[in-house]
Amino acid sequence: MNIHQVSVTYLPEQDRFLARISSREGEELRLWLTRRLVLPLMPVLAKTAAEQLARQTGQIDPAAPPDIQRQRMVENFKKEALAHAGDFKTPYQAKDAALPLGKEPLLVTEIKLSLLPSGKLQLDLIEKLPGQGRNVQVAMNAQLTQGLLHLLNQGLKKSQWLKSPQPASLEAEADAAEPEEQARKPRYLN
Repeated sequence: MNIHQVSVTYLPEQDRFLARISSREGEELRLWLTRRLVLPLMPVLAKTAAEQLARQTGQIDPAAPPDIQRQRMVENFKKEALAHAGDFKTPYQAKDAALPLGKEPLLVTEIKLSLLPSGKLQLDLIEKLPGQGRNVQVAMNAQLTQGLLHLLNQGLKKSQWLKSPQPASLEAEADAAEPEEQARKPRYLN
């Protein structure tokens, strides 16, 4: 799949992410990413993305002449800048795409990450459900990997999954501090 765009949207009513990956060939993969999957994935994905960048950029030989070291550092900087230069302003173009996995998004229950010799990061996205199972492989270059990390981090901020819940004792103190009129208004648990 030749990836064209990636979108990660947090859906609060379902408390999960909908990831959409479109190809230049007119296909779209739709994936559900849950909190149970995303939170442990993030540190592993960040580490793997850093390894991917390190493989892409050359190592600097301390015994090399200063001019060669300087040239290698500039090359490394350019490669790393390219990896962080994703286009986050262009909206995801939802078009009538072919859906190779079907209309219903794949509920990702397992992800396997592999750095390929080509320098791409391969994601094996697996759905293991009773009575059925689907999977798909996606290979991403360093720029797409960094873009995916950025989108997931933005989604984590919106989802507030990383914020710790307020202890019950603090909630009781907040309730006691409310004026009586506001205390009588009905409150709802969302």
